[in-house]
Amino acid sequence: MYSAETKIYATKEVLKIVGISRATLYKWFRDKKLEDVARDRNNFRIFTEKDIKNILAYKNMIKDPNGTT
Repeated sequence: MYSAETKIYATKEVLKIVGISRATLYKWFRDKKLEDVARDRNNFRIFTEKDIKNILAYKNMIKDPNGTT
């Protein structure tokens, strides 16, 4: 599925990196604000760096929808 070089992150790690709650992340998935990510054989979500970048981009977009500072 992923190459040996691909770093995989667990949900808890992603929440810490992005700075959002689990409820917020799951709401974004449920509301189709973000495309859901891959899951492992135990059905846990697994995130790549690309997934994290997408989450951060969405977070920053809703924080400042006009792109102003």
